[in-house]
Amino acid sequence: MYANQISAMGGPPLVPLMAAGGITAAASEPFIYGGYLEIWFRCLKLSKQYIQNCRTGLFGSIGAANTFKLFGSLENFSFRDWWHECGFTNFGRSLATFKVRLVATQRKAARCRITFDADDDIPEEQVAEEVRGLVQQMRLLQGGSCLLSSAPKAWSIYRSRITPEAMKLHLDVLEAHDTIKRNEPGTKLWRIGEQMRLNPKAMTSSGDTPNEQTAKHVAMGRTVSELVRKGQGLVANACEGVFPRY
Repeated sequence: MYANQISAMGGPPLVPLMAAGGITAAASEPFIYGGYLEIWFRCLKLSKQYIQNCRTGLFGSIGAANTFKLFGSLENFSFRDWWHECGFTNFGRSLATFKVRLVATQRKAARCRITFDADDDIPEEQVAEEVRGLVQQMRLLQGGSCLLSSAPKAWSIYRSRITPEAMKLHLDVLEAHDTIKRNEPGTKLWRIGEQMRLNPKAMTSSGDTPNEQTAKHVAMGRTVSELVRKGQGLVANACEGVFPRY
């Protein structure tokens, strides 16, 4: 039984792009947004430790040093600018010319199943080469607890139980929390939660009794605290070369 799914629907095939003259940073840019690579980049941008590491050239672990080799210094880059400057060099060739439909591993066996769609006009040698690369990345994922950081070149087809949408929410809340706390240190957590409407059940209304308001403030504060904690975990772990992990 295939129980552990590590990836699913990949992006659109790039055959038309390759036929037009090969994959370039500009041509591949539309395929980089909204996925794990963008979230990974954002985690590193939010990491004060990563920024300090890049400034000093000193890294506290092999994972941190390897992350720098992959991403470089991000301090003055947007995601788009980084992709054109250096991201494409390290990650661009990982975009496949076929569409990966499913990659799944057996829970208790060192094997995986890969299902993909390849257009008839893709040369067999090219498909074979890309499948070999895909299998290599899947083996690295299996040996690295299915973390993208263990097989960075699998980013374009990678999926995890921790979704990009969930991580984006955690990072949005973390950024809002840090900004508000920096500008207005006395702000209560529940106020941040109400502004972002993070827990509909904990939103106060004019008809609430004082006890109901207090209970909702406590619930909202806990919601914000948990989201911030997970956001901080994502950022700290990414800096140390572990992604995605809370």
